[in-house]
Amino acid sequence: MESAYPGMQVLLANNLMTAYNQAESVQPTFAFIEDGFTKLPEFEMMMALFSALDTRWVSVMDSHSEAPARKSNPLLDRGAGIFELSKSDHPVQFVQYFDMMVKAPRRTASGRGPAMNGTKAPVSTTDKIILIGSSTGGVEALRSLLVGFPANCPPTVIVQHTGKNFGPGLVALLNRICAASVVAAQDSIQLQPGTVHIAAGQSQHLGLTPRKPHRTRLKEGPPISGHTPSVDALFSSAVPFAKNVVATILTGMGQDGARGLLELRKAGATTFAQDEKSSVVYGMPRVAWQNGAAQKQVSLARMAGTLLQACKA
Repeated sequence: MESAYPGMQVLLANNLMTAYNQAESVQPTFAFIEDGFTKLPEFEMMMALFSALDTRWVSVMDSHSEAPARKSNPLLDRGAGIFELSKSDHPVQFVQYFDMMVKAPRRTASGRGPAMNGTKAPVSTTDKIILIGSSTGGVEALRSLLVGFPANCPPTVIVQHTGKNFGPGLVALLNRICAASVVAAQDSIQLQPGTVHIAAGQSQHLGLTPRKPHRTRLKEGPPISGHTPSVDALFSSAVPFAKNVVATILTGMGQDGARGLLELRKAGATTFAQDEKSSVVYGMPRVAWQNGAAQKQVSLARMAGTLLQACKA
């Protein structure tokens, strides 16, 4: 490849964390990924970064006789990694894949997120707070949703299940593409319009203080609903002021968040769940719909508008 493309820079990484940091730094045009890496839960973060950077990638299997990861991974089955190579393929085939993908039409700059022209939108006057819980498939879902939020969006608090090393990367990725300010959840921070707080890969549960002005609260404790941080913990903490809460559960495995969302709805919150068709894994949203926690199921494409409209009610 270096002979076919003079001046090409090639970087190597033997773990996803290194690969993620390299990709975020140099914004590569293309990546070959050993298929075993695509089976790791953290690969969801790599796919989201590749999507944001418009980086093309192809998975490389040990041999063509094994089943590719995409056959069993719902994340990969959504269109990513649809081509595979094996380590036994001739180098010419690698060059052909690279050539084909690099020459494919690229996204325009406008596809990389909202334009930042330095102008400030009027400060939001709503008293509503948006709460979001997500798990498997949630990284891409949050990308799609938060791009639809304006710079002055209502205060937003999110719990996303992810590996402990990838929380900062998720925050940086979402902050890169969103008009609002996306920050890692910290303790005792006052909620403000235009700021999105995310707890991902942290060792403490995230909640909110009951009295105004509401503040974030990080709390030690055992896993709740199998997770730390837990969506249920976040939702339950907001029950005392539920009438000012708009909450949703996005794609994810298991049932974290369904119980807390039901508590919120019973206390007067407006509640939603992502629909089955647009969910990568229809687990958490399914439970929230079946137990009556969600008032309505909404597609991912309509979720941002639905949440923002509910905040005006």
